[in-house]
Amino acid sequence: MVNIIQKSFSLNLKVLNIMGLYAYGNSSIFLKVRAYTLYFILLVLTTILIIIKILTSKNSNDLETNVMLTYVTDCVSFFFKLLPFLQNSEKIKQCINFFGQKNFTPKTHQQRKIIEECIWVCRRNSIVYFTGVLLAIIGWNFPVLFVKGRKLPLRLWLPYDPSSTTVNYYFTLVYIAAATVYVGYSGTIMDTLIGGLAYHATAQLKILKYNLKHLDKHLEDKLNKSKFSCSNKHLESCINHHKNILWFIDEYEECFSWSIFCQFAGSMFAVCFCYISLTLVPLNSVEAITYFVLIFNLSFQILFYCHYGTLLYEENNDLINAIYMGPWYKYNVEIRKNLLIIMERSKRPLLITAGKVVDVTVRTFVSVLKTSYSLIAVFNNYN
Repeated sequence: MVNIIQKSFSLNLKVLNIMGLYAYGNSSIFLKVRAYTLYFILLVLTTILIIIKILTSKNSNDLETNVMLTYVTDCVSFFFKLLPFLQNSEKIKQCINFFGQKNFTPKTHQQRKIIEECIWVCRRNSIVYFTGVLLAIIGWNFPVLFVKGRKLPLRLWLPYDPSSTTVNYYFTLVYIAAATVYVGYSGTIMDTLIGGLAYHATAQLKILKYNLKHLDKHLEDKLNKSKFSCSNKHLESCINHHKNILWFIDEYEECFSWSIFCQFAGSMFAVCFCYISLTLVPLNSVEAITYFVLIFNLSFQILFYCHYGTLLYEENNDLINAIYMGPWYKYNVEIRKNLLIIMERSKRPLLITAGKVVDVTVRTFVSVLKTSYSLIAVFNNYN
């Protein structure tokens, strides 16, 4: 039997496993050591070296400083974004694999259709993100190989001169490339995982909605006496299904709310630095195109979460309509009472929050963009 979660996020989980952030079996000490080693050497150390370079450099111009600040902003947000995966790996693993349990395996044609669409969307998002990050890493690191002089794609403070020898230069270049690979994939490949899990919850709500709307469809050939009895048993399974979805959202919030908030904050400040950098270069230059692409990518990272958060919210709101559109008037009093329980529960807004402060919806995305523009105005006035 295929695990729908493993099928949806096989690429994400492989990348996270390589980086020590996800264990397929029981978590080992070796995996923990690998996770913390890569985290501190490729993320924390790189960020510290860039900050020291910014503070000690006397010859850097505003454009170079903004480029380094953009990178630092992303890295600092990733500090906190990755921490839950390091500190609560087992709890996060349980949350990730929750919908992979047997009781969530689709049983009817309609259920399989909903789940297959969900799997396809998750796999598509993962492949697009993976390819986009790969192209960005290549575009960031490889051009320096074709430029005269021993230039580096990222300016770091180093206790040695990287251009003094070939060994020093290529050692530093490989280190920077490894750091960008780690930051690029560890920080962004989990976006499609976290957003995809929210979409899986939406898919389960779609299945629940269909089951409630067609509660007696598979019982039409039953006798009237046994029909209501079977309907009530089926309704009880729907109630448990709804409970499980609500429980998952609570666990999801506990595991990923802080990571989403860090992504929001980091992207917002990084967009600000990119806009400021745009004012320092000609709009028809290659640098300007690079910044426009970066702004789009950073904005899309926020929109990605907001889109799937909104889908979940709207699907839950539509649950009451699904019950009302079903043949509830045919059922006995006991079944109607159970339907009312689900309707009352679904009145609670099913919202994902960032840091348990900000709702993750498209409306929030618009607010984040407005805040970014306000920060740009503040930075420009300060300059």
